Amino acid sequence: MDGYAPAYVAHNVPLLVVSGLDSTPQDKSKAPEGAIRIASEIPPVESEDAQVLLRHFKDSDAGELAWNAREYSGRNKFRVKTVGRDFNLPARYAQLLQSALPTSPVSKPVLHSALSPLSPDSTLFPDGLLDSKWIEKHQDLVPSAYISFYTFTSDPKLSTLHDNQLKTDINNTKSILSQSGYKTRQIVALLSEKSIVQSPEVEERLANIRKATGLDSKTSLFFLPPQSSPVELQAFVQTIISTIYPVCIEYYRDLSKHSRRKRNRGIIPPPTAPPTSGTSQTLSSQGWNVRYDFKLGVFAEFRQEMDAAVRSYESGYEVLLGADVLETIASWNPRWNEARLLADVFAIRILRCLLWNGNSTATVRRWQSHRDRIRDFVDRRGKGSATYGWEAWEARWATVMAELVKKASFIEFVGFPLYLQAEKTIPIGERMKPWDYLHHPGYWYRLATRHLMARRILALSIPEEDRSPPGSSPASAIASKAYTYDTYLCPEPHEENPLPGHEGVDHSALIIESLDKGIVEFQRNGQSRFLQELQLLSANENMKQEAWDEALKILRPLWQKMSYRKEGWWNGVEEISWALRKAAVQAGDGGSIIAVDWEMMNKHFTHHPNWHYDLTKSLQGLEAIKARPTVVLHEKEVNSFLSATYTFEYSEGKVGELCSSQLAVKSSAMPTAAPMTMAEIRLNFEGSMKPLILRHVSDMDELNDNSGIISLSKVTLSEISEGGRASLVGETTLIFRPGQTRVFEFSTALREAGDGTAVSATFLMNNDLFDLEYIHTFEPTNVPDVWWGPMSVRKRLVRQNAAAISVLPKPPKLELRFLGLREQYYTNEQIVLQLEVVNEEDADAMANLDVRLLGEGVPAVELKVPPISTGAEGGPTGEDLIGTPLGRIASAASTIVELLIPPVDLPAVYDISMKATYSLVSDLETPIYRSMAMQLDVASPFEANYDFSPRIHPDPWPSLFTHVEGEDAGTEVQAHGLAQKWCLNARYASFAADELIVEDVDVQILGMNGGIQCYTKQLTKTPKDGLQVAPKSLEEAQFEVFTQKISLDDRGTATLDVSLAIKWRRCGEGSAVNTTILGVPRLLVASTEPRVLAAVSYSTKIPSMIHFDVTIENPSNHFLTFGITMEPSEKFAFSGVKQSTLQLVPLSRKSLTFRLLPSVRGEWIGLLHCVIRDRYFQKVLKIAPTEGMRLDKEGILIWIPPEEDL
Repeated sequence: MDGYAPAYVAHNVPLLVVSGLDSTPQDKSKAPEGAIRIASEIPPVESEDAQVLLRHFKDSDAGELAWNAREYSGRNKFRVKTVGRDFNLPARYAQLLQSALPTSPVSKPVLHSALSPLSPDSTLFPDGLLDSKWIEKHQDLVPSAYISFYTFTSDPKLSTLHDNQLKTDINNTKSILSQSGYKTRQIVALLSEKSIVQSPEVEERLANIRKATGLDSKTSLFFLPPQSSPVELQAFVQTIISTIYPVCIEYYRDLSKHSRRKRNRGIIPPPTAPPTSGTSQTLSSQGWNVRYDFKLGVFAEFRQEMDAAVRSYESGYEVLLGADVLETIASWNPRWNEARLLADVFAIRILRCLLWNGNSTATVRRWQSHRDRIRDFVDRRGKGSATYGWEAWEARWATVMAELVKKASFIEFVGFPLYLQAEKTIPIGERMKPWDYLHHPGYWYRLATRHLMARRILALSIPEEDRSPPGSSPASAIASKAYTYDTYLCPEPHEENPLPGHEGVDHSALIIESLDKGIVEFQRNGQSRFLQELQLLSANENMKQEAWDEALKILRPLWQKMSYRKEGWWNGVEEISWALRKAAVQAGDGGSIIAVDWEMMNKHFTHHPNWHYDLTKSLQGLEAIKARPTVVLHEKEVNSFLSATYTFEYSEGKVGELCSSQLAVKSSAMPTAAPMTMAEIRLNFEGSMKPLILRHVSDMDELNDNSGIISLSKVTLSEISEGGRASLVGETTLIFRPGQTRVFEFSTALREAGDGTAVSATFLMNNDLFDLEYIHTFEPTNVPDVWWGPMSVRKRLVRQNAAAISVLPKPPKLELRFLGLREQYYTNEQIVLQLEVVNEEDADAMANLDVRLLGEGVPAVELKVPPISTGAEGGPTGEDLIGTPLGRIASAASTIVELLIPPVDLPAVYDISMKATYSLVSDLETPIYRSMAMQLDVASPFEANYDFSPRIHPDPWPSLFTHVEGEDAGTEVQAHGLAQKWCLNARYASFAADELIVEDVDVQILGMNGGIQCYTKQLTKTPKDGLQVAPKSLEEAQFEVFTQKISLDDRGTATLDVSLAIKWRRCGEGSAVNTTILGVPRLLVASTEPRVLAAVSYSTKIPSMIHFDVTIENPSNHFLTFGITMEPSEKFAFSGVKQSTLQLVPLSRKSLTFRLLPSVRGEWIGLLHCVIRDRYFQKVLKIAPTEGMRLDKEGILIWIPPEEDL
């Protein structure tokens, strides 16, 4: 918004003056004449808190915020100005000039503001409309609130003196503000040295100050205690701002009411002195209404009431452009340009208010309306719109819109849209024009650039006689220029287009500045076409100024990345390319010259008859190029005249076979272009193919052959090694004539299996002046590829990518097979697998074998290989292959490899992966692969469940009263505690697929917990030759477990950890014995709780008599009493205690015997209702049965054998 006074176009926010925190003294010499000075003898506050407060006040300044309601809704509400103790207010009224003194002692002059058209010393006197100094007065000089910061002392000896000084200073400031005629609000803030708790009299002193100064404790007096944290200091500043903001808004509302009353009065105030000129007249009433409307709009902006501001500005704008104000001013009058400027200011402020309210479409229409009205006005009353002055204003007006949109900072532009949608206030169904939408600032800068270029054209058309400086032209010529040229906000003709040797306007600099701003916006929004257009214009302007390096900096990236190539806009590509070459020649950039000349040789571009089209002559005679350039071009960067395709004759091939392929290079150069000679062509592949290099050799036959459009050459290849990598090299003539297609055919041997794809072809050109590399990437296309034959015969290749080939492995004839595989393999046995490797090739093979076992927790696999033989001393051994060498295997011969897998403890499923890599003796460079995989299932041969039941220990329990001597250190520990007997019954089932021989079943003690000793005894004996276990059969093994506490005083619970060990082997002689360990749940073998055991025996004297013994054990330290009840049954008669009481001392046990006479034989009898009850706890103890008994849900059952078994 250059050309307009900053005060005219800036957004207005309330002014807040902060005094007493800034110790910088004010320069009294800069005070205006007649200024009202606010001074104080109290020094500024210089504490650390004061500096923090000063920083927070400066941070809350709203002068640089974006122009939208979102930014001003936060804590930034004021334009903050910090001063020391002195501050100057402008004079309320103008000084009376000596020439304006009344001649009569009776008349008294009326004084007005120094900025009023009624004051003789004002620049607006007598008929001016408005001056920007009036806005500066209210924005920078007259605050809405004046805050004074003072130190509030805590010294009781000085408190009275300091308080009186505060009262005097506050009242003095208050008096000065009152006498100045301004209604500035006075605010006082006191910074205490001690807290109120440490100085109880502070509250009384504050009340005294409030009473003496008449300050409002809620809005005018603030108190800050000492030692406040940074957060509290920031909150204190926010409290002051939020408290006084409504008061300041009322200040500007009062000013609005004052202006509105004067406007409604409709009376023109008398001037201080009448106009001295005979033709001068005072400002009309309509002009005064324009002033009042402008003031009302400004005060509404101070209050952030944009709707009211728009109404006031619109009213003033219409009056200004009406028939009574601007229409009455002659175009030669200086007030004409002042009125036009004020109309622009009105429009700018209206646009800002509309943008503030989010009315984007209304803003654009208002911008267009002002432009159209001013154009009409200038055409009717001014010098017309066909002048450079009008184009300058059009450029400025477009720039104003761009800057307004940027300052508004629409959040909708964050996602980089091109324009904003129309607001909801637009009527539904109204037809919108594209330019009615608000576009981002880049469009407005582009529009400004167009008008700046039009301005330059009109400026260059100024006649030479009008370009003379004022001192060199006659008066008549100067007067003629005044009526011919519009110089509103632009220079005179002699500065707009100066004569040689004179300074004037730099139009190119103005255009470049506008273009740079537009480039930033279009680049941010990703609009490549507009961006490229502006970049080209900027480069052209730099070249007009002969700024070749700057132009090259713009054109080089533009030439590389422009979208015109992909879109086929060859005129745009050509324009940018020739511009780049022009700049590169002057800047000495040989690389850019070569790159442009390479592309311009394509026949798609315009042919220039005077151009050589010879790349070898591009740098001849250019002295600005100092170094030999090396140029690297890519296919996507340029529209090259050379195009290449690579095709394989067949889509598949096998290792060891020959593969035919062709490279076809077509030249689309200009017909008049010189033949292009390449030094070499490098072909790069992905996958299993080796790089291929074509080198140029001179062939006189091909050099002189100009007739063929299609040229087929078969190239013989040889293998070389460069940098440790093998490459294929061929030699041929690499000359490419315009319109010619060169086809090079190759035959290569396929060595490795996999996919091979031709990636790119690199054309290398070496010259005395430069080096060039052009990289052409082979991309799949929708056009069928062609295989060229003799006599230009073409065969279409219909496949997706003719530049790719799938190399299949050579079919292996090396067989892998397992010998003697078992149906099932088991845990805890060593697994031996025999793998036979059979060579069915026609020649001997050098083979290696790689075996891997895959799965969780896999063991290491060992290979047992027969002795390796190469067949001849010093012959190949196959050490370069992967895996374990197997040596030389003759044709139709075989070798056996053993795979040894160590025993595993847990069932698992493993994958055996085998890969044999071999090479035939006749072709050692081609590896051949044979793979095989097998799943190995290792299962557990046995599973078991267990029954652990108590038994009656035959030995007597130790007595509590028996003394045990201490044992010597180092001797074996003897157990003296309670002994118990248990029976472990293990039922194991065979899950094997084969019959197994069980050699032995035993129990292994793994751990004893709880201070016990333990040993086991096997009850079930295994046959000497082993027990033959069929698949899915169930076997049983019983073990007696004897435990004894080491100490008789130990009453803790004891547990036992054991495992079941089954020794087994497969059926067959020489089978190895394996041991399978089965886990047994932890066994509870000792407790302090009493228990009841039942035993049964058969009488030897009376065959039908059965003895039923009940043993009660008391392992505790308490005397226990048990009640015993035995109920009769229909299946047996018994003799013994039917109901009794039994008392047990600690660490004792006692047995009761019942003699039973059953009435049946050969079956289980019962139920035996024998109840043992703890008399103290009233708890029924569960009877544990032993051998010959079983426990049912309701009681104990006893087996009665038949008579023949007795």
